[in-house]
Amino acid sequence: MASILDTIKTYLTPELLGEAANIYGENETGISKAISSLAPAILAGVLEKSGDSHSIDNIFNSIRNFDPTILGNLGSLLGGGNLAHNDPKDVSGQLLGTIFGAKVPAIVNATASFSGVKQATASSLLGLAGPMVMGILSQKIKVDGLNASGMVSYLLSQKSNFMSVLPSGIAAMLGMVGSGNSSNNEKSIGGTGWLWPLLILLGFGAAIAFYLKNCKAKPVVAELPKVEVVAPAPVPTPAPPVIEKFSLKLPSGYEVIGSLNGIEAQLLKFIQDPAAKAGKDNWFDFDHLLFETASDQLNMEISRVQLSNVYEILKAYPAVTIKIGGYTDNVGDAAKNKDLSARRAKTVKAALVKMGIEGKRLEAEGYGQEHPVAENTTEEGRAKNRRVSVSVRSK
Repeated sequence: MASILDTIKTYLTPELLGEAANIYGENETGISKAISSLAPAILAGVLEKSGDSHSIDNIFNSIRNFDPTILGNLGSLLGGGNLAHNDPKDVSGQLLGTIFGAKVPAIVNATASFSGVKQATASSLLGLAGPMVMGILSQKIKVDGLNASGMVSYLLSQKSNFMSVLPSGIAAMLGMVGSGNSSNNEKSIGGTGWLWPLLILLGFGAAIAFYLKNCKAKPVVAELPKVEVVAPAPVPTPAPPVIEKFSLKLPSGYEVIGSLNGIEAQLLKFIQDPAAKAGKDNWFDFDHLLFETASDQLNMEISRVQLSNVYEILKAYPAVTIKIGGYTDNVGDAAKNKDLSARRAKTVKAALVKMGIEGKRLEAEGYGQEHPVAENTTEEGRAKNRRVSVSVRSK
């Protein structure tokens, strides 16, 4: 039976590595080393949480419900990025946040140092390694019918394999020092680097005792300082965000239900505020809209509710006209990003027209990687920049 590392290697094809090297301006060896350290880091991170039944249940459910079909198109995760929330990068990003918490930047930096790639590249590759590992584990869970404890048992049976290739710097961050590649960390806890200083100290002690004895001096008992070993405090598992809901009945009688900070609430507040001036300076982001990976095709199963809410708002306020803007992160070719963002903005417009909104009330334009709302140096920032937004142009 192939190990999980062997399975991961089958997806690191020369085509994928070459495409990544071209996009990020790195060499293929560095790309391969980065992914080959990030993947076992994710597996080790899952195991590190296995002692917390609540955390491991949440992690298991995230992996079990992850769509493994992304494994057939991993190259799409390297391109212009998805514009919607809940895409494979974002789903895996949420899981990695649960596993690593505040350690993510340190793990990215350690990966960059180990592989020789830029930190921004290592951060982007985390957005590839995460979905890849989740997809492989999701397949394993479904094929073998594993539950949470079965998944943990499977990973424990593979632990020696992936820990043997995990850089010791990352192993130390995950509390697994000594299990990783010791050649990268000669001072790891559990090694023998501490022995020589101790022997030297004992030698000095013996010499002093000999001197005092022969000089018939009063014996002096030196008290060594007490060393208190303090176990590291457990990293608390972040609580899931509390999403406050709101509901409002429109003049048409339709009740809009959504997030208090979602596009519906923001759009209605702006439309109903006499002091809010229509124009290009105010944009509101769709927060529950999903496109297929690297495509302008909407996933209507997920997107239908929010599109219907926006349709009902526009229908209830016939004087309102809007502009729909599409945006991407800065990964990949700028021209392709702009084209994809334009096609997605037009797809949203077409969906609203199909529902019954007059086309002349809607504009659509793609801005690509222009006008970022967050830094593109982290996966979290890039996820925020992949968006579709609405601007009220008249009301």
